[in-house]
Amino acid sequence: MLSGVKNGKIFYERRLFGGDGVIRTVWIDYPPALKSKYDPLVGAIAGSLKGP
Repeated sequence: MLSGVKNGKIFYERRLFGGDGVIRTVWIDYPPALKSKYDPLVGAIAGSLKGP
């Protein structure tokens, strides 16, 4: 998982390189004003990424 600040927004990215040759990606970005609302959700969303 990669995270940081880009263009004034907080971002989280997770990539899963599947055995089937498909790259699955979750990208979430939001303004810092919503950090307390979105931070608790990011881990669960990124963790839900599945593939073969």
